[in-house]
Amino acid sequence: MISVVGIGPGNIFYTTVIAIKIISEANIIIGGKRNIDAVNEILVQGEIDSKEIFILGSNFDELESYILENIDKKICVIASGDPNLYGIANYIERNFEKLTDIEVHSGISSVQYLFSRIKINMNDLYITSCHGRLPDFDSIFRHEKVAILTDTEIGPKEIANEVIKRGYDYLFYVGENMSYDDEGIYSGLPDDILKKDKYGLSVVVLIKREVE
Repeated sequence: MISVVGIGPGNIFYTTVIAIKIISEANIIIGGKRNIDAVNEILVQGEIDSKEIFILGSNFDELESYILENIDKKICVIASGDPNLYGIANYIERNFEKLTDIEVHSGISSVQYLFSRIKINMNDLYITSCHGRLPDFDSIFRHEKVAILTDTEIGPKEIANEVIKRGYDYLFYVGENMSYDDEGIYSGLPDDILKKDKYGLSVVVLIKREVE
């Protein structure tokens, strides 16, 4: 059995009760180092020592062979946010669904978290990602309300430049380090977004302004 579990946007207080239960019952926990560290805070002191840990980075070849070797154990793959939203759930389902049962348990995504902080509803929202690919900005900017998951190559400033280049009128909301103590949430027009020197990995929300 493989359980793919979202543990929320970062702060452990946003981890769901079902996520904690599944992690606690697992024989093996797979995840990035920051998420493994978070799990260590969530579990009863010392509980993580009874589990096998696989630190996930770019080592997906090793991950595949490791899971195959342990396919009969209770495996928990943890991920930030919601693993079904541009997350690892698709990879796990694609590679292992014929070999074992797979469950996916959603967590609170960074997109959901940001919308709750800026107090805007998510109705009719278009969601996309820049992770490892060049977005189709012409298609994106046809939408009134957009959430974009950014990466190190295409972030808030690059998106702001694309908006300016095409002459669209969007209000920006940018969330970085969300739910952590150093959380930053910024809003403004594209020119305002360009004034900040640097952004970390962020979620960018675009709200098309009404023409007066």
